[in-house]
Amino acid sequence: MRKTGFGLYLILITIGIGSHQLQAQGNLQQMRQLIFEKTNALRAEKGLPELKLLDSLGELAQWHSENMVKHNFYAHVDHLGLNPIERAEKYKVKAWAKKGNRFTGIGENIAKTPWFENVVGCGDTRSEERLAQCMVNGWKNSPPHYKNILGDYTYLGVGLYFDEKGMGFGTQNFR
Repeated sequence: MRKTGFGLYLILITIGIGSHQLQAQGNLQQMRQLIFEKTNALRAEKGLPELKLLDSLGELAQWHSENMVKHNFYAHVDHLGLNPIERAEKYKVKAWAKKGNRFTGIGENIAKTPWFENVVGCGDTRSEERLAQCMVNGWKNSPPHYKNILGDYTYLGVGLYFDEKGMGFGTQNFR
């Protein structure tokens, strides 16, 4: 009887830990959509055309976000030494777009934003809305990232993945 009770206790602890981890990730699809919408809102403020979602860029961005967590790095150059354009080419995603007489390669923004109650400059980020807003505000407040958001791009893909501590790794790929 005690053994069963103890086993049930361990299961409840595991469920508690597991649900905290799932809660820390919230609804990833909703957060990716909110990041996409908030990015387009910044473009609209400047009179720029809305970016369109592109599945292949979204998959590339999601792969990079997951890869940063799984291989414990935070950079545009991945653990294999590939930059965003090289990653796109490796995974058969169109890496270049012709605009007039010039070609433009994929642009990339990355960010780390924790699912936490007291994030400097953001406050409580433990909701899909607040985490997405915090991440996009971080990019807006960084000139090179903001330049990508306002750049001469047509498409956007968004990736987001959380580590076991609740740190969200976001990626935007622009083309």
